[in-house]
Amino acid sequence: MKKSSNGFPKEKLISIKSNPKIKGLFDVELCGIENLKKYGSVECHLVLYPYSRNIGSQDMTFSPFEEYVKDIQSRHRSVYSTMVGRFNHIFGLFLCLLFAAVFYSLKPQSLYSIEAIVSIFALYVIGRDSWAEIENMLVQCTLRWRLRFQESYYQYRLDRGTTLTTYSALAKHARYNKSSLMPAKMDFIQKSNSQTVRMFFLKKDLEKVEGDRAHILSMSVKPSLLRQFHSAGFLFGVKLSFNKRLLFLTKATEIFQSIHGKEIGCLDKSGEWVTGKVFMKKVLQLARIKLYFSERLLDVVSFIDGLREKRKRKILK
Repeated sequence: MKKSSNGFPKEKLISIKSNPKIKGLFDVELCGIENLKKYGSVECHLVLYPYSRNIGSQDMTFSPFEEYVKDIQSRHRSVYSTMVGRFNHIFGLFLCLLFAAVFYSLKPQSLYSIEAIVSIFALYVIGRDSWAEIENMLVQCTLRWRLRFQESYYQYRLDRGTTLTTYSALAKHARYNKSSLMPAKMDFIQKSNSQTVRMFFLKKDLEKVEGDRAHILSMSVKPSLLRQFHSAGFLFGVKLSFNKRLLFLTKATEIFQSIHGKEIGCLDKSGEWVTGKVFMKKVLQLARIKLYFSERLLDVVSFIDGLREKRKRKILK
């Protein structure tokens, strides 16, 4: 990967282009894929927030992820399925083992009694059912710490090897006339005024891409509201994470940049907007426990392609 003097890649990583045939439709691509293949995984989070108070999330779509989630929630067949959490079961088993160890050290002869077995099972149920509250408490308490317990980013995983997934991949290539990349895990969040999609790409999926870029999603705004969308402006936020795994640890470089009205830049660690910069974090992660050991601003103009073209046309125009 070509890098500048500060270690940041010179090439564009996210491309956003207006579709010339369909008004209000914008295609988003992941770029520089040949160089991204050296990572074990790549994460891409996107958020779109229009500034016009006449435009809400019901006037925008993130395709195809919005459709996938609607299919799942309405119990229709989809290429994605809901991920089942395991931490609640692990916590319940941990309480069981802890109780059994203490009980064995105090009264080993009674460990196999009916009362002990019933108590151990009750502890498992209590631990399993109370984990959600404990998890939320850990997330909130460590929210501003360097060492924090992270919420689960992804709720859905790709069902690989199914006939539906295979045909979907073929159809997407024909639809977009180029390589299309489907994340191994994803989540779609719709709020009253914004839409967010989170995508997790594996190395093996990046290696299957033909060429150096791939279509990842399409955004659309109602054509009747397009003029207001442009005139009032919007926030288009991007987070990219480049991950390398060693045994149980993951070392990640996270970068943040946004289009904010007519400017491109990022928020610094104090929450102030800085034009023409990228915010970078270095992270060590064990499961959902993350240690942020380094963060700084980089003097990089943009890793988002399409903001300004040679004739000074703006992105999403």
